[in-house]
Amino acid sequence: MSYRDLAVFSIVIPAHNEASVIGRCLAALLEGLEGSQFEIIVVCNGCADDTAAIARSYSGVKVIELDVASKVAALNAGDQAASGFPRAYIDADIQLRGGDLLRALQEFETPGVEIVAPRLHVDLSRSNVMVKAFYGIWMRLPYFADGQMVGSGVFILSQAGRQRFGEFPQIIADDGYVRSLFGGQERRTANGCRFTIFAPQNLSDLIKIKSRVRFGNMELKMKYPELSVGSENSPQALVSLVLKKPWLVPAAFVYAYVQWQTKRNADHRMAIADFSTWERDNSSRA
Repeated sequence: MSYRDLAVFSIVIPAHNEASVIGRCLAALLEGLEGSQFEIIVVCNGCADDTAAIARSYSGVKVIELDVASKVAALNAGDQAASGFPRAYIDADIQLRGGDLLRALQEFETPGVEIVAPRLHVDLSRSNVMVKAFYGIWMRLPYFADGQMVGSGVFILSQAGRQRFGEFPQIIADDGYVRSLFGGQERRTANGCRFTIFAPQNLSDLIKIKSRVRFGNMELKMKYPELSVGSENSPQALVSLVLKKPWLVPAAFVYAYVQWQTKRNADHRMAIADFSTWERDNSSRA
């Protein structure tokens, strides 16, 4: 089956003050989709910049504007407006070319596959040596290396997969929640296609976003204790990696420091029940 022949597939992009990157996201996405039947829905939530105007300047892009700054509200509003499947949920600050999206959709031809993501590529071109050291470890640990990663900027659901849950719940780790609903055989990282995330320039901004991820997983475990969340990258996995590749010891110290600091930050947020702060890296958006 060719996904160019689908009646329509849908792409939902929540965006909060993303004027500096939404054009990059949409330009890449439209590249290679010529002749395909698709809809792109950008849901601007609580924007105080030109995100909506920039998104509207791209032909065929539907823009919804919400007063509240809430990614979850944006995801649910996008879902209500979307009409097609498979359905891709894409962060506004990543880059995914339309041709790569079409190749990823082919994974749904395998029976039982319900959630798919292209392979992640980390752009470290503007990052300092400490950030590069962190990702040098992170990309060798199971969450990334085992090829079962879904989330971190893009996930695509089949119609049956989307029926696995109702509305997106009011949580920070929306991607972690969705990923945890599917077993390993139902998840697929698509080889031969990729999307790009842009790493922070410095360690401070890296710690911000990784603190949000860690706190999001803690919140998820608290609210949904029956789900398996965030167990892929254990301390044992780090030790095992370093024993096999001892030249990675300096980078492992950086990775361990980031993990320690983000745990402190997340524990503090949990202690004061701060479920509203959204740490954001602006250095990669500059």
